[in-house]
Amino acid sequence: MLEILHIPPGGAAEGLGFQPGDIIDAINGEKVHDVIDYRFLVADEQITISFHSKDGKTRKLVVDKDPDDNLGLEFSAFRITRCRNRCIFCFVDQMPSGCRKSLYIKDDDFRASFLHGNYITLGALSEHDWERIFRERLSPLYISVHTTDHSLRTFMLGNKKAPDVLASMERLAAGGILMHTQIVLCPGINDGDHLQKTLNDLSGLFPAVASIAIVPVGLTAFRKMVFPLRTVTRSEARAVIERVTRLGSRFKREFRNRLVFASDEFYIKAGELVPPLSFYEELPQIENGVGMAAEFLRDVSRTRIPKKVAPISMTVVTGVSFSGVLKQALDRLRTVEGLRIRLVIARNGFFGPSVTVAGLLTGRDILQALKGKRLGDLVVIPAGALKEDDDLFLDNMRLEQVEQALSVKVVKAGSFREILSALRGEGRESQ
Repeated sequence: MLEILHIPPGGAAEGLGFQPGDIIDAINGEKVHDVIDYRFLVADEQITISFHSKDGKTRKLVVDKDPDDNLGLEFSAFRITRCRNRCIFCFVDQMPSGCRKSLYIKDDDFRASFLHGNYITLGALSEHDWERIFRERLSPLYISVHTTDHSLRTFMLGNKKAPDVLASMERLAAGGILMHTQIVLCPGINDGDHLQKTLNDLSGLFPAVASIAIVPVGLTAFRKMVFPLRTVTRSEARAVIERVTRLGSRFKREFRNRLVFASDEFYIKAGELVPPLSFYEELPQIENGVGMAAEFLRDVSRTRIPKKVAPISMTVVTGVSFSGVLKQALDRLRTVEGLRIRLVIARNGFFGPSVTVAGLLTGRDILQALKGKRLGDLVVIPAGALKEDDDLFLDNMRLEQVEQALSVKVVKAGSFREILSALRGEGRESQ
């Protein structure tokens, strides 16, 4: 059963008689358990929807529609399957108190992987889940691999019952399911020869394995796990880049696809320039921090900037990792007559100094970074530090609270064009 949360005005479902709170029971006689069932069953030209209201009244609707039209209904979230692992590097286990409640949920749900790109270990799948994945063609899925050495992987996951990931992925490949994979690199554990074996094994499943991302382990000041971990060194970051570049060139010749990519953090840690955007193929893992800097810099190079604006002073905030990239972008804006611009690098006091990405900055981090500074007319903060579709930081501060504390207008920006839009909105462009 699937509860209707919202019916967007003007959508196809508005005039059909649905109300928020109605429960969809079945479509064409097939039970509907969640939004994936709904999407699968609604893809027909004529459907019969059985539903009931909260007062128990039942109805049936016959709807003629385009197969691609899902009627625009919005549904309540399904109950997430929780992770059974105790990974030695789990970021959730390193979270301080006081964050958004949703951040403490460790999920391993194939439905969230299909719908939202969440990474799963494949350890929580029942046989019914496997059958459903193949029956409903839930592809692509996003898989946390880390290593294909089964013994090492069970250790890293803290779960002796974890399935053999390579065998599981071979089963997915045989069923026609595409996979995007990630390796969280823990120095001294799954790097070196282990990493090479993992990359060889995964490349053997191309094209079912459509991409491989290597990301460095993230460690906070609140890490309490017994097993000692450390961050990647500059020389180790360079070694990963060299391996990825060499293998990617080989895969490009063999598959016409680089397949394997290091996240932007490796290039920043190594002090090396990120590759051009064309290097990253179709940007299959940009949400995983792979190619994000390259896309930003391409945006910088292609965006027209004004010659002059009405006088305005602007402060732009970012994290340590992205500061070098953002500085390149802001240097272009320093040619704009009438604009004074300042870059402020915010250190992460909430999670600790080893966490350097802008997306994990909190409201308190930003306030601390700006304390005592002349901010000018406008402050621009990274959009990735806020919850999507809700101006809420990880520490439960809201954007308007930061704005009130600073007594200056604060806007969020996730791209160079959005920074420019903020500038044009406050310091109107002059001809």
